[in-house]
This record gives sequence, structure tokens and C-alpha cells, in this order.
Amino acid sequence: MQVQVKERKKEILKYVNEKKAFIDEKAIGLLKERTDFKEMVDNLLSENVVFITNELVEKKILVSRLGKEDQAEVVVNNTVFKPIAKEYGGKIRTIPKREVTGQSKSEGKAKDFLDYFRRKFELLSRILKRRQNFTPRPIKTLRSTPKGKPVDVIGMVYKKWVTKNGHIGLQFEDLDGHCIALIMKNDKHLIDQAERVMVDGVIAIKAVKWNENMLIVKEIFWPDIGIRQPKRIDTEFAIASTSDFHMGSKLFLEKPCNSFINWINGRGVSEKEKQKVGKIKYLIITGDNVDGIGIYPNQLNELAIKDIHKQYEAFTNIITQIPEYIEIVICPGQHDAVRWADPQPAVPKEFMPELYSRENIHFVGSPGWLEIEGLKIMMYHGGALHDLIGSVGFLSSEHPEEAMIEVLKKRDIMSTYGMKQPYVPEREDYMVIQDEPDMIYIGDMHHNAYGNYRGTTIINSGTWQARTDYQVKLGHVPTPGIVPIYNMKTGKINENYFIPKEVPK
Repeated sequence: MQVQVKERKKEILKYVNEKKAFIDEKAIGLLKERTDFKEMVDNLLSENVVFITNELVEKKILVSRLGKEDQAEVVVNNTVFKPIAKEYGGKIRTIPKREVTGQSKSEGKAKDFLDYFRRKFELLSRILKRRQNFTPRPIKTLRSTPKGKPVDVIGMVYKKWVTKNGHIGLQFEDLDGHCIALIMKNDKHLIDQAERVMVDGVIAIKAVKWNENMLIVKEIFWPDIGIRQPKRIDTEFAIASTSDFHMGSKLFLEKPCNSFINWINGRGVSEKEKQKVGKIKYLIITGDNVDGIGIYPNQLNELAIKDIHKQYEAFTNIITQIPEYIEIVICPGQHDAVRWADPQPAVPKEFMPELYSRENIHFVGSPGWLEIEGLKIMMYHGGALHDLIGSVGFLSSEHPEEAMIEVLKKRDIMSTYGMKQPYVPEREDYMVIQDEPDMIYIGDMHHNAYGNYRGTTIINSGTWQARTDYQVKLGHVPTPGIVPIYNMKTGKINENYFIPKEVPK
């Protein structure tokens, strides 16, 4: 057998040379174990590959195996769990420059706030200036503009109100001037759009000069993301996601969570289900990992674990039961041991030293950015969405994906400053969405929801906490114990239930 393998190595080198291509030593090591190496080489060369690397061969082998899995019949007697994702190294990297972890430099002074809002205006106006058929001018030049002349303006909304005549007024400002922009009450289309206009938001308008310091709005534009096709990859590895464990709460759903752990380890599931679970290579966890201490009044009465370190120990115990071949990414939420204000840094190492020591576990802030298999992903727990939902009438916590679509249109996670969600004026703006994400993962609402906007997939994961008294008062029904799996090749989302569908707890 060893002689055959050595001979095959010579055959591979000869075959590749005949094809006028190149191959590295590790790739030969993979191919020499296969009788179909010529087919593999031909397939790679047909994709305009000149240098055959170990990575390319590994990927091709896995694609081949996945295809065979899809076609194979289920073998009932085979109870061994052999996840295909275990044989693949995966491609994941975090993007530190896009998050605040280790980079917070705010001193909380008035100048920090001034610089923050100036920077926000500059970033978003730069995006708006790329619009076609739009030539914005500084607000200070409007005084010399003749009455009735069309003008294009970009500004930050300083104030919004309803006039005594029923029009909507916007006090609009840029870096050097300010003006009043009126949305007329009989312009139904614009009145409807005006509901989405938030104080501290940056928008563009096409308007007509009315008097020295007033414009009549004719069109409103948001920075928005571009229209593009959803990005796919060529293997069927999957991303699972979950959120809001609230470890330490008396309402933590231990049995459903244990069922999830058994499931992701392939224990007690059918062969067909094992094939699905075996393709999970990545797991996204979007915050509120523990219930915390002193997060709201009288919380101690609702805690099963009243020590923050022990809460994290319990959370660690859950996460360490997830197979190590799965790459896990964890961001914080308002209940975690970090500052409440956005942007939030990653949970410090002191609370989860064992998880930090594992190479397959990655920590990011909120918002945090990473790349998985070339997909650009934004993670955000969701604190700012509450203020947005409370300010825009057509949004609700039962449809958090619609709130995130509004965020994408605005390209700004921060809602109006000074509402319930606090913000830190950092020297870099981590709340403006400078890159267009392929995927966004959020949590916080305790409600599973999914959407797609202009090629960006939005996934809001649910929770492992039963319905709270506060949610009952609000009439909010959470969706606990549901784990979505996103197939990176097809873009399909498959929900997996670990609690009966009819139980709203």
C-alpha cells in the first residue's frame, strides 16, 4: 500500500506538469490518498487555477463529500456522529478597527460630544454625496439663493416639530449653518416619510427656497445601503445563532437549553438531523449572556445565581459543551459585565478565562464586525432599537428585523441622543455603518425574526429565558428555545425548536 501511495505521488506530479500547472507539497499529500486525483485536478484547473494549494484541495474534497451526503440514503443503524464541519478548518476573522474593544478614548467632555456629532455628520454626508443627480450645497449659501429656486441640502436634524398650521418643521444644520425645512401637511407621501426622520439623524433633501432661512421639502433621502445580490459561498457549511441566555435568572430555561446542547453534539437525533447538525461550523451569540446584577430594580428577587462571577461560570459550562470544531463568536448585551452605553466593548477576560483560552471562541464588542467565509457580518445586541421602535409608529418589538432595516437605511445604529439608550462619544464613530454588511445578527428583543434588505440578511435570535413580568405588562410574547441555522450556500434559514411551539414562555 505504501508503494502505491509513493507511486501515486509521482503520478500526481507528472499529471500536473503535463497540465502546465503547479502544486504544493501539502496538496499532494491530500491527493495521493485518492484514486480520483485526476478528476480533482481537472476540476480545479477548469476554475482557472494555476497553482494548486492545500486549501483548494481541502475545499474541493469537502464539496465532494457534502454532495454525496445530500444524495445518500439515511442509514438508520449508523449511530455514529461524524460532522463534516469537523474536518474543515474554517475561515473566520474579527475586525478590531470597527469596534471599541481596547480602543475607548472618550473623556466624556463637551468637546468629545461636539467632535462625535461632527464626525457622524461628515461620515454620513460623504455617503449621501455619492447619490446621482444630487448636488448638495452648504446651508450658509442659501441666503443668496433666489426665492423659488430648487436646492439640494444635506443636514443633521437638530429639532423636529408640528407647526401651528399642521406642517412638519425640521431644524436642519450642517457644519457651518442652519435653516428650517418644512414638510407640507398636504404632501401625504412626505408626511409618511417624515415619521422615519429622527432627531440627530443625517438626511438629504431636495427642496425649494421659500424665504431667507426656509425651504419647502420636495424629496427626502437617507444614506442607505446599495442594492446588491445576497452573497453566497460554494459550500453548504452553516451558521447557527442564538442569544440572551440570561444565565443566573430564575427564568432560565435549563431543559430546552440542555436539549440544544445535546442536539448540537448530535446526541439523540435522527441520522438526517445529524447530517444537518454536522454542517454547523459557526455559532453566533448576540449578548445578554448572563442576567447580571443590579440591572433593574428588585432584580435580586428574580435571580437564581446572585454572584456575577458564578453566573459567568454557569455560562462557561454551557459553552464548553459545544463541540470545539465549531467557531463561536460572542458579543455583550446590557446585562453583561460591561458598560451599558453603546458602543459596548467585549466582555473582559476576567469573567470567562476558560472561554478566552480556547482558540475556537472569539469575543467582539457590540456592535462588532467579523468575516466568515468572506461574508462581512455585523453583530449588535440591539439596545438602540428600543428607542427607534418607540419613536416610529410602524415598528414593533415583534418585528425587530424591520427596525434593523430602518437602521440600514439611516446607516446609523444610534437613535436620537438623550433617550433611554446611552451613548459614549468615542473619537472614532463605531455606530455609523461605514461598510455594507452581508449579514447582521441581533438579539435583545427575545423574538426570532428574519429579513433581507438590499442583499443584507438580517437574523434576530430569540432567547433562553421564559416570559418576564415586564414582557407580560408590555404584551410582548417572546420566542424562546428556537435556534436558526443559516445555509451559506443557499441562503435558507432553518428553525430548530427546543421548546413546544404553542408554549409562549
